[in-house]
Parts: sequence; structure tokens; C-alpha cells
Amino acid sequence: MMIIIRTAVGSMAAVGLIEELKRNGVRVVGTDCDPLSVGFYFCDKSYVVPNGHDPNFVREIIKIAKKEKADAIISGPEEELICLSKNKKEIESAGSLLLIPDYDSVKICADKKKTSQFFEKIGIKVPRIFENADSAIFPCIVKPRFGRGSSGVFKAADKTELEFYLKKVKNPIIQQFIEGEEYTVDIFADFKGEPLSIVPRMRIKIDSGISVKAKTVFNKEIIDYCEKITEKLKLFGPSCIQCIKNKKGIYFLEINARFGGGSILSIKSDPAIISNLIKIAKREKPIKSKGFKDGFQMLRYYSEIYDDKI
Repeated sequence: MMIIIRTAVGSMAAVGLIEELKRNGVRVVGTDCDPLSVGFYFCDKSYVVPNGHDPNFVREIIKIAKKEKADAIISGPEEELICLSKNKKEIESAGSLLLIPDYDSVKICADKKKTSQFFEKIGIKVPRIFENADSAIFPCIVKPRFGRGSSGVFKAADKTELEFYLKKVKNPIIQQFIEGEEYTVDIFADFKGEPLSIVPRMRIKIDSGISVKAKTVFNKEIIDYCEKITEKLKLFGPSCIQCIKNKKGIYFLEINARFGGGSILSIKSDPAIISNLIKIAKREKPIKSKGFKDGFQMLRYYSEIYDDKI
């Protein structure tokens, strides 16, 4: 039986992925730093581990991978991606394939300023980054240079608000505000950075930085740009790219070298994502997707788990 470790099973993206893997005959081993992570209830086996910043994190993951004889490891938050990719050779020498890009690529994805510079270098339009409050054009966005999700992201209407948020946000960058349709594009790529699946999804409604209403949209221009990004950056495994589309064009914002919070919509609309994940974990040759279900919608709601043993 195929065995895959999914780290950070308390994240929004984890449960849907766990269920899809199990539906395809995979034994899922979950890890998280929080013993009350909801994903543990869906995994076949669970382990509480240090968080990604802890120097013992990688050692614990290798220990679990050896014990469980895991074929592959799928990671989640940026702090885990950075330390796992940095130790990729050591982890894979223990027998488990790490489904994330190399460290050099992950470093670019984890740094929003470097991401913007990368986009510009390959000829892709980006929101302007202002060097300081005096050069900013309002409204503008203040966000952490390093970080994940929408945590610490603020819209400043004027200089007074901007200066307030600059004090509030750690390692801030000031970015041009772009109005338009928001997209997250889910990608699954092979070892060579060749995209096997590219699924754009429009973010119709956002709650706490996560898509709660979304639909897949076939947009050839977005797909072509994401193909170029994937190949140039040599992405591997799952990733998601954020962009905004308006009458002036398509502006690219971020790259996450992992499944996103709303990636389950793309997984449901394109079965090749999971089938190729399993093929790659088996060291088999993947097959390029034949496409995804266009106009496929997702509506989200909360659900609960009850346990008197907590």
C-alpha cells in the first residue's frame, strides 16, 4: 500500500487532500505541532511534532518517515517548506520522496519581494513595490515580506494609515493596490518543472484569507503565464500562484510551493492531480492532464467533530 506523510494536518488545505488520498487507496500519516489538529481524526496514523521553526522538526519527520516506511511527504506552511527543502537530500536518502521544489526555488516563493523580482525578470506584470511611505501611491497594500495567507495584510487609504500599519507589520513591504478579479492557480508539476495540471480558480468570496466561494475558470492567458512561471522556477509537486485580472492586464502577486487553502476545488475538477501525485510517489511516469472541469463551483461551510476524550 502507498504510504504518504501529510504534515501540518491542522491547516485548511489538509482534510480534503487527506480524504482524496485515502479514496485512492493511500495510507495517510499525519503530523502537526498541535495535538488538537482536526486532520488527525482523518489520518490512518498521527504524530505530534515540533513546529517548522524548531531545530528538531526535520529529525522527527525523518524518524517518522523511516518508521512508517513512507513513500512520499507532502508539506504545508512556509516554515516547514524552507527547512524541509534545505534538508531535501538527507530526507530523501532515508527513502521518502519530498514533494516540494528545491531550496533555491522555495526561497524565492517564501520571500514576496524576491517573488516580485522574479516575475519582473521573466517579463510578467506585477504590482509596483514602493520603497518607503513617501513614495507610496494610495490606496496601497502593506504586507509582511515573509509570511503566509492573509495574516498581517492591510489596505492603507492614506499616509497616516500606512505609517500605522508599517509599525504593526514585521518586515513590511508596500505594494500597489490592484483592483480586479482575484485568482489562485493550482499547479502540479513533475521532476523537471513541467506542469502536468494547471487549474485557475476565481476567488468569489474570501473569509480569513481562504476561499469559501470559488469556481474554476479556463483562461488561456493565465494558464500560459503559469506554465512559464512553473518551468522557469522549476516548481515540483503542488503549488499555487495568485494573480489579479482587470482591464489593464494580469498582475501576479505570490507563489506558494504547496497546496493552497482552496486547492481541493482544483483537485475535484481535475482527477489527474491526485493520480499523478500517486504516480510520482511510486516513481512512475506521470501523464499530462487532459484538462479540468470549467465553471465548477465550490461553496464552503463549517463542520464539527466531537470527542469526549479531549
